[in-house]
Amino acid sequence: MWYRRTLPLFFAAVFVWTSAPAADEFDLFDINEGELRFLDRPPEKPPHLHSTHVFISEDSLKSGWVTAKQCHYHLDKVSALQVVFNPRRVRNIRILQSDNIERAWVEGASVQVTNVGNDAVLCILSENLAIKRNDAERTYEWHGGPYMRRFLDGYFPMQVKLAIDYPPDRLRLDSIDPGTLRFKTVSNPGMIRLDALFEGKLDITIRFADTGVPPAGIGWQ
Repeated sequence: MWYRRTLPLFFAAVFVWTSAPAADEFDLFDINEGELRFLDRPPEKPPHLHSTHVFISEDSLKSGWVTAKQCHYHLDKVSALQVVFNPRRVRNIRILQSDNIERAWVEGASVQVTNVGNDAVLCILSENLAIKRNDAERTYEWHGGPYMRRFLDGYFPMQVKLAIDYPPDRLRLDSIDPGTLRFKTVSNPGMIRLDALFEGKLDITIRFADTGVPPAGIGWQ
């Protein structure tokens, strides 16, 4: 008999797997219970790496739909896992890469995977309803998360790399929440690159302003 463990890792989707993290990752006296804690150094064993590239187009600003490529590295060896999307907020799911994985296929609003081996890589392309527009303030928000790597009541180290490309003639970066991520982010007009190593639950909200709205204070630019 096996138990499904739900691991929400990325916006609009849920990661479900069927085994515990490796035994050498456990410290019964120092298990994170969900509080967000950023790490200065990676653990001895490379943590699960979730890399996402989001493409915000001119049409995204009207429709709310973005194109996103997500890749997962350093996956635990498991017999089965799923990537489950919100069916109301996803379309056109495609598997781009599945290395050292016996089988991977799209099933409804999910990607099903069986027999994950060493050094496995899983990459998925999808369209996601992820942009929230505020017409009164002329702002747009992208939300990602909660990102987490969870087993039972414990949370384990995870790395998130996020790249966002957007039309610089229409948008400028206004803010990133939580604020600590500002020091882990490289930003230029039209692009954002973020790299965070953490334990617990991480929700990311990135707020853009219309380029026609004067920035308040110093801002990012």
